[in-house]
Amino acid sequence: MQNPELQIKKYQRKNLDTGFTIIEILVYLAILATLTVIAVNTLLLIQRSLGEIRVTRTLSASASVAMERMIRVIRDAKAVDAGSSTFDVSPGILTLSGSETPANIYRFSVSGGTLKFESSASPETILTPPGVVVEKLLFRMITANSTSQAVKVELTLASSSGRATTTQNFYGTTVLRNSYAK
Repeated sequence: MQNPELQIKKYQRKNLDTGFTIIEILVYLAILATLTVIAVNTLLLIQRSLGEIRVTRTLSASASVAMERMIRVIRDAKAVDAGSSTFDVSPGILTLSGSETPANIYRFSVSGGTLKFESSASPETILTPPGVVVEKLLFRMITANSTSQAVKVELTLASSSGRATTTQNFYGTTVLRNSYAK
């Protein structure tokens, strides 16, 4: 049988040979820290990108609804009330008389950063959702000759969610359908 002290020394030597040195531990920790930083930065970038996509999608949907409504009402109007409208200034006001009998009065304006639509036949409607701000609403009157009228609409919307802030410009032009049918 072997000496017990000799067995203990062999056991200690064997365990020392299979362990890690302090340099190896530091290298492994540095690699782990680097991978963790890369993973966290990647997740933050993905989160920021998703926020920007959400804001852009909200802005585009809001602009689509607002511009569609304005273009449709302008196209179906009988005439532009130039005395009650404000052209080439932001925020502009557009007042139209409808083609129905008796004629309804339609009005687009901005109040408190929201786009509003008023009609003499229905209550006031807000065309932009909460979180979307109208930065610019500009109407330009276009007259090609003495009978036809058109209106150009310039709309700038802004929205933000967290750090993501987006501003986009939207444009539309339409001829008043009833202005040239004389």
